[in-house]
Formats: sequence, C-alpha cells, structure tokens
Amino acid sequence: MSRILVVDDDDQLSELITEWLTEEHFEVETATSGEQAEEMLNGRSYDLIVLDWELPDTTGIEILKQLRAAEKSTPILMLTGRDSISNKEQGLDSGADDYLTKPFHMKELTARIRALLRRVTPYSNLLEAGNVSVDPKQRTVSVGGKPVELVHREFALLEYLLRHKGQIFSSTALIDSVWTAESDVGPETVRQCVKRLRQKIDTEGQESLIENVFKVGYRIRASE
Repeated sequence: MSRILVVDDDDQLSELITEWLTEEHFEVETATSGEQAEEMLNGRSYDLIVLDWELPDTTGIEILKQLRAAEKSTPILMLTGRDSISNKEQGLDSGADDYLTKPFHMKELTARIRALLRRVTPYSNLLEAGNVSVDPKQRTVSVGGKPVELVHREFALLEYLLRHKGQIFSSTALIDSVWTAESDVGPETVRQCVKRLRQKIDTEGQESLIENVFKVGYRIRASE
C-alpha cells in the first residue's frame, strides 16, 4: 500500500481527498501547513506528495524547492487554482512531477497518482553518453567532469533519453513519459526544453548529444 502525504489547508478538500484515496487503497496522512509538512517529512518517508500551492505559512513552490535541494526525489503532484501556462511552468520547473488545476474530479486525481507511482524506479547507476554523466540517485549532472545545473524538467528529459539510448521518441511520446498529457503541453514545449538542454550540456564545436531525427523525434546520438 502506497503512503501519500496530502498538504492542504482546505480542511474540506483535504478530507474529501483523504476519504477518496483511502477507498482507493492508499495510506493517507495530512498536513495543513508547510511547517507541519516539514516535520512529517523529516519523520518518515512517503511514496508521493499531493501539495497545494497556497499554504498559510509558505507556498508549495518553496516546499518543492526545499525538497529538491535536499535531493529528495519523491513524486509530487501540485494542486492549485492557478491555471495559466506561466504558473504551470513555474510549478513544474520548481520540481513538481505533475500539476492538477482546481476544481478537479477525484478519478483524475487517482489516475495521475497511479501514473506517477508507476514511473518510480529505484535507479542508482550512473547514466553516461559522450562526456555527459547523470547520477539519478543524487540528481546531479556533469559535463566533462564539471557540474551542470538543470531544472527539474530538463533533468527528467535527459535522464529518460539516456535510459533509452538509441531509441527515437516523438514529442508526443516524450510528453506522455516525461511530462503529463495536458492540453497546453505540446511539441513546442519539448523543443524548447531540448534547446535549453543543448545549451547546457553540449560541447562547442561538437555535434549535439541529443539528435533531432527529421520528422520523427529525438534520441541520444549514437557513439562513433
């Protein structure tokens, strides 16, 4: 049974989520503030966190940043009434694995939670290609031995491509595996993420590690 922490100061919504997820055979605990969530996270581990953006003493964004800075890779599903693309981009780039806009149907919440839990695998080996090295456990990236800072979505995309070296993925396939299938996430989102990745990991004068296969998709460039 997966253990889920729900962080939301809306008592009514929190109770509804708890009841629903309990019926769906999840073990659920709740926190109503950032301080309480921090205490609970320091005391035990969770398989997934459902995190509200607005809290009485902090924001979900700040909690996200703290968790990722502490190298905690627990999947996080953010809840919020903010539905603009810029807000979603901020939440995802701060470390959220998925983003659900209020109001939402409980069945969609369950589906997204199960999708996130399916992606969790205890990988620990280094992933390498060219002069790029990724440590999934420590969530670090180095190029030629020098550390490189990636935002959460860039890291997730690079890790996924490295785990499937040689395979070509369309933008749609990458959205389904690295992003979530939301209507405002399309091929341009993938293209921009690849562009930012290339700027950070490619070596000047050499071909990009991420190959764009014309009219097909992307893959890690094969070694010569």
